[in-house]
Amino acid sequence: MIIVMPDADSSWYINSYDGKEKYEDFFIKEFMPSIEQSYRIKTQKRYRGIAGLSMGGYGTLIYSLKYPELFAAAAPLSAAVWDDSAVVNVKEDTWKNIFGQLYGRDLKGKERLNKAWYDNSILKIVENKTADDLKKVRYWIDCGDDDFLTKGNCLLHIALTEKQVPHEFRVRDGAHSWIYWRTGIIDALQFIGDSFHQH
Repeated sequence: MIIVMPDADSSWYINSYDGKEKYEDFFIKEFMPSIEQSYRIKTQKRYRGIAGLSMGGYGTLIYSLKYPELFAAAAPLSAAVWDDSAVVNVKEDTWKNIFGQLYGRDLKGKERLNKAWYDNSILKIVENKTADDLKKVRYWIDCGDDDFLTKGNCLLHIALTEKQVPHEFRVRDGAHSWIYWRTGIIDALQFIGDSFHQH
């Protein structure tokens, strides 16, 4: 396989609420087509997987959920998945420095639960999709038991389980660290590779 790792900087792989940064559009409409024209690779969905860690795990879920016609498999590791209460309670400094540029600046408490947030909330997207739609991608979800993102990943597992969507869910010993990701990427790549095989 060919592995391509773009740097999304602080975009979180999505289009910002104010239209100033359109990373999602760039990735789907420009970056992927450019890579697939530049290299001798198969361009069908069944030969394409996506993976990432932390912010990249969030991007992995955003793209595989929004564009299931593009990916056979997705492997989010320690993905940044939050429920509404986590977003409502984010400290003001953190909101200003990280999330404000994505979902709306100077928002406090429940004001943050706006359209921009819900359009890009992993749990809300899963809630709004049919089980058949969710089954279009094979999911490998992996997050450490000591990771600060464990709750969101567990909620994602529960949401998929309630809709009877087959997926792999791993909670291993570890935190939000390179040791965790280095030991997890082998199984994740194996899972993606298996998805490419003829059945």
